[in-house]
Amino acid sequence: FATVSSLVFVFSIACFSASVAREGWRTERELTFGFSYSYPTHLFNEVGGEDRPSFHYFESGRSDAKFLVGAWDNEKEDTPESFKRWLTANAEDYEDLTYRPRGRSWFVLSGYRGDQIYYEKVMFSCGGRIVNILAVAYPVASRRIFDPVVERMEDRFRPSRQCA
Repeated sequence: FATVSSLVFVFSIACFSASVAREGWRTERELTFGFSYSYPTHLFNEVGGEDRPSFHYFESGRSDAKFLVGAWDNEKEDTPESFKRWLTANAEDYEDLTYRPRGRSWFVLSGYRGDQIYYEKVMFSCGGRIVNILAVAYPVASRRIFDPVVERMEDRFRPSRQCA
């Protein structure tokens, strides 16, 4: 019985992932900094953000999920490592980190904030002159829905390749 229920579970996740892949995704390119991002239009709607034109804020009508994407000039000349240190020391709720990979020009911070899972990817582009960020938060109870969505969003998040 355990094997059958395991197969049913795996099959249901595979079917859900396939349905997410078929449903509408929108890809945008931000004009000022040129980064691109994708999101599922059936899960997220853009809200606010007019005060920071290079940042875009989204909320889900289905749950307490949200994400933001944006970029800024790296006037402080941070490195990925120095910015990560500053962020974890000065921003709230980075105590329960469970995932923190990094590369030469990027890093990810992910973990739990109460009943939410957060995933934040920061990429430095244009020789470190631009900082790009994708930050997603969603309820732990909805992780079967949002884990594959966040993975696809992260895979499609790209900084600009044209640095003027």
